[in-house]
Amino acid sequence: MNFRRFLHPDSIRLDLHTRGVPPGGFEDGDEPDSPRNIKRVRRELFGELGELLDLGGNVTNLRRLARDLLDREQMTCTALGQGLAIPHARTLQVRSFSMAFGRSDDGLPFEAPDGQPVRLFFAMAAPPHDDRTYLRVYRSLATALLDPETIDALTKLDEPGEVLRVLRQFGG
Repeated sequence: MNFRRFLHPDSIRLDLHTRGVPPGGFEDGDEPDSPRNIKRVRRELFGELGELLDLGGNVTNLRRLARDLLDREQMTCTALGQGLAIPHARTLQVRSFSMAFGRSDDGLPFEAPDGQPVRLFFAMAAPPHDDRTYLRVYRSLATALLDPETIDALTKLDEPGEVLRVLRQFGG
């Protein structure tokens, strides 16, 4: 799978702006894994990932795309464990299949199955009619991410273009 067709260096951010701690710190009774903080993190993260997806020129409505990603996340968490998540949605808010990648060095609370913060986010959005591409890319990406060396390499990159090289090197 050649991810370069869907994932462009402009849509890759190696230092996400979204943080696990809100500006100004937590309110009384809140903590990183509190439902309120996780909801805030997801809302901010999906807005940021939506902006990255929008850089590919395929997004028709950025705000609705972020909401569709959030709605999809509320159905079932897209965190896979090992610091990985693949937020995705089939939505009318994109013209064609699009991908983005974001990394959080500190990790974000995300209700991952292993209880660990998520550091690597591969976002995908596809029109509802484009199941074939959507499923093929998801399967290829998941296969590439099964390799612990891939995950390790993605956490150490310095340049956005290196993400594509790593995915290609480990089967993507």
